Amino acid sequence: MNALALAFVIAVSGLAQSTQPDRGGEPPVPTLTVRGEAILYRPADQLRLSIGVVTESVDATEALRANSRRMQDCVKALTKVGLTKQECKTGRFSIQPQYARRPRDANADWTPRIIGYRVTNTLSIRTRQIDLAGEIIQAANEAGANSIDSIGFDLANPRTHRAEAIASATENARSDAGVLAEASEVRLVRILSINLDQAGWRPPVPMMQAGRAVAMAEAVAPPPIEPGEVTVEASVTIVYEIAPRS
Repeated sequence: MNALALAFVIAVSGLAQSTQPDRGGEPPVPTLTVRGEAILYRPADQLRLSIGVVTESVDATEALRANSRRMQDCVKALTKVGLTKQECKTGRFSIQPQYARRPRDANADWTPRIIGYRVTNTLSIRTRQIDLAGEIIQAANEAGANSIDSIGFDLANPRTHRAEAIASATENARSDAGVLAEASEVRLVRILSINLDQAGWRPPVPMMQAGRAVAMAEAVAPPPIEPGEVTVEASVTIVYEIAPRS
């Protein structure tokens, strides 16, 4: 689907003065400016997901051992679902000491003491198997993952669709320039300038929040998650030199 916003300025010799700079004493060049826009909607074809295991213990070694065991179980579960090693990468790993809170009636010489350790290990998943989103969440949760965040969908090759939107916006601008020239009884001489105003894409918002997805992963069936569509937009501005129609 396309949305078109059009802005134009027509300056014809004898009717209005052009804003083009003086070219060495030559008469100002009459111009026509058009702006073409395009909005495309493309189905998301890539899943981005962060799965984590967080463990705590009074002993750092025990916290690390428990975390490693649960993360290995998660990796095995995700492999059974159908993910490859290339689709799962370590995102973040940390071992952090946990300190006791300062008592309200603490003495002036009170100092915090370590009461335990927290180990966090996350997997960053990027896959084009978006139909497995619900199964991935369920399998990871059942294997021991207790942190599932950053569920998102996007395009594996966004620049391809970006180029398509730019081409569509340019075609819209040129088409409207022709219509304006015909209606104004002028002719398009040449393009003086063409500018790409903006081009990009906006990923869809998942239909289910991460926290709810984790809760539903405990059910018998995988949580339903709809990828949605990615919005790809582009706009261009073209300035034509025009002349009276013969």
